[in-house]
Amino acid sequence: MKSYQELAYKWIRGSGEEYLDVNPADKEHVLAKIKLFTKDDLKESLNKALSKFDEWSRTPSPKRGQILLKAGELMEQEAKELALLMTLEEGKTLKDSMAEVTRSYNLLKFYGALAFKIGGKTLPSSDPDSRIYTLKEPLGVVALITPWNFPLSIPVWKLAPALATGNTVVLKPATKTPLLVAKLVEILSRAGLPDGVVNLVVGKGGELGDIIVSDENISAVSFTGSTEVGKRIYRLVGDKNRMTRIQLELGGKNALYVDRSANLDLASELAVRGAFGLTGQSCTATSRLIVHKDVYGHFKQKLIERVRKWRVGNGTDDVDMGPVVDEGQFKKDLEYVEIGKREGFKLIYGGNVIPGKGYFLEPTIFDGVTPESRLFKEEIFGPVLTVTEVGSLDDAISLVNSVEYGHTAGIVSTDIKAINRFVREVEAGVIKVNKPTVGLELQAPFGGFKNSGATTWKEMGEEALEFYLREKTVYEGW
Repeated sequence: MKSYQELAYKWIRGSGEEYLDVNPADKEHVLAKIKLFTKDDLKESLNKALSKFDEWSRTPSPKRGQILLKAGELMEQEAKELALLMTLEEGKTLKDSMAEVTRSYNLLKFYGALAFKIGGKTLPSSDPDSRIYTLKEPLGVVALITPWNFPLSIPVWKLAPALATGNTVVLKPATKTPLLVAKLVEILSRAGLPDGVVNLVVGKGGELGDIIVSDENISAVSFTGSTEVGKRIYRLVGDKNRMTRIQLELGGKNALYVDRSANLDLASELAVRGAFGLTGQSCTATSRLIVHKDVYGHFKQKLIERVRKWRVGNGTDDVDMGPVVDEGQFKKDLEYVEIGKREGFKLIYGGNVIPGKGYFLEPTIFDGVTPESRLFKEEIFGPVLTVTEVGSLDDAISLVNSVEYGHTAGIVSTDIKAINRFVREVEAGVIKVNKPTVGLELQAPFGGFKNSGATTWKEMGEEALEFYLREKTVYEGW
């Protein structure tokens, strides 16, 4: 089995306790022993980012773009190696890992190209002897805190626009998946990024997170993770002496509505892919199916037929779904299976632990789930899907909107009036029509509504650059 110890030693420079980065498919293969960061290690990283800001912010943005473009090329050349590391460290299938690596190197190239056009604008003045123009400037040192479920693409989609705009960075990935981010920092270094512009810190969020976001030298915080932690960060940032920009992407409880006019073969395919692809470990995963009564029975037959073909196993094999990421998430998934049983809902598929060494759980489907139940309302973040019957489009929209989250929502329909009403009335940051709730394109802005995000700044697309820039207006007379 391959070891990544040398990578860890070189790029994760903590001096604290040791953490074992273990393959979730067998719970035995130690990829690397990671030295976690102490508070002193973190302070050193913060100071380094601060000391490098003047140099990096004064680097012409086309030069910054060239480094990102080069990093994208290097990552593309090493895509297979990175995909394997992702499968070993996080557990997703090689196919899903390769898709994430592909998106990551394309993100580097996208923001590398956009760096060539970062700038302000010139405006007419009512005074003939003057002009008005604007300048776009970096913020300073920014803190990026990223989760384990997209261990490469989320760090990239935060880091690339932060670097393109001239900010220096303290980057804290999830402790469960640090090696992929170490590889990302290595690639950026080989592409020409000066040492200290990106500072990787690895440690427990409860110990380091509060210090990072509360530091008075941090100009902005971009966080992806749970709603509970996001709200805590919001409070901590609000208590600082300086105003600090904040970007939050949080939890989800996404619904797919199967309309009476839906193509049921398509609907069952989208439901299974959205719910059980990536082992359900995505903030955009389908966790609720809302189905019109006219097609309810027939659709459930199609759904079971499709999920029976869903293959679960080690992500390095030819499978559709890998293991749950670790023991903690595995226990949480099993707890919600028991909650569904206690609440009296019918388990129509799965729910069992798959024998073997790893954290493997069958795709799980509960039928007849009611809107007031915990299973319907609470984020699980695993391969557990609920099915609920409705009598009308009005009822469907009401149920889609009835939870606290608003990341993505989908409709499967051939009725253009129903589609347009759904798009207009559903409270979610991303609406999918005849497509799975999972899957985002890098050129399009992304961000959730309600408790799925702060709704202030979008990620991805050109819009992502604005979070990392401030605008200065100049009135020039002569």
